[in-house]
Amino acid sequence: MDQRLIATTPFLVYLALCGLFWLAQSTVEAPLTLGQPAFLATVGLFVPLLAVGLIWIRNYAYGAPLLVSSMVATAWFVTYFFFVHDNPANALAVSGTGATAFLTATIGVVSGAVVTAGVGCWLWYRESPSFRSAVDELRGPSRN
Repeated sequence: MDQRLIATTPFLVYLALCGLFWLAQSTVEAPLTLGQPAFLATVGLFVPLLAVGLIWIRNYAYGAPLLVSSMVATAWFVTYFFFVHDNPANALAVSGTGATAFLTATIGVVSGAVVTAGVGCWLWYRESPSFRSAVDELRGPSRN
């Protein structure tokens, strides 16, 4: 199977989960602060789209690390802001119509970002000799 498809499939699932998140967020009283929608749109949508585009033109040297970094940043931000930080948009504190959908979609976005980052790491490891040697160096000597 083409490794570009392998990298793109979890990203497409992630995009679908993002759509469900925005839909669920619009049904609950979970206001975002001024810069948060811009951050989510830039780091969680546009940068990964650029990364997948680079992967599709076989520019793995920039596409894979860009995908990994944007997905890790998105997973961290969504986890912190929607689960840890005490604010009106905390998925565990939101109540009313759509609260369960919002919680489920938020968990889905974090899960989708983590899986996409993992697949991006796999692609990066596969295509970058320097990244591969750095990872192998961290793992230590093989026991063969």
